[in-house]
Amino acid sequence: MFVEDIKILPWFKATPPKPEKMERKERYYLEHGDFESRIVLDRVGNLVDGYINYLLAVKYGLKHVFVRYGRRQVVIAAHKPGGKLYVWELPGSLTGKVQVGDKVVVQSSKGPRIVRVAGVQEYGSQEHEPHRMVIKCCRKGGRADGNQRVNQNDNQ
Repeated sequence: MFVEDIKILPWFKATPPKPEKMERKERYYLEHGDFESRIVLDRVGNLVDGYINYLLAVKYGLKHVFVRYGRRQVVIAAHKPGGKLYVWELPGSLTGKVQVGDKVVVQSSKGPRIVRVAGVQEYGSQEHEPHRMVIKCCRKGGRADGNQRVNQNDNQ
């Protein structure tokens, strides 16, 4: 894909990567002549993962890069019924598996909390960056206290 055709969502531009991570990925690129991982785009060309690789491609004047296509989702939920809605990103292992009404454990500023999902959207379809990450999910109407089988995020 042509680098100039990759669409960058606003929150990527608003949150530059940590210098240590940028340096590590750049060092890998310079040593191997390729990226550690592929740039991931959604079906319409929005970048959903691999922002540092994109930045390196721009920095080194690459005209095109290899990409893969995937999807990321977010859940929209409130801490209490009728409360303010927040957005949490679903880990890859839960993408496509969470539905409205499910209970999920999320990481909040006050630690892990259980919320009921009010909506599920593709990453980038809302105007704000996801708040934090979903930790685990329970079946619809189930308990999120460890007494029921839950889907764990293997990637964290």
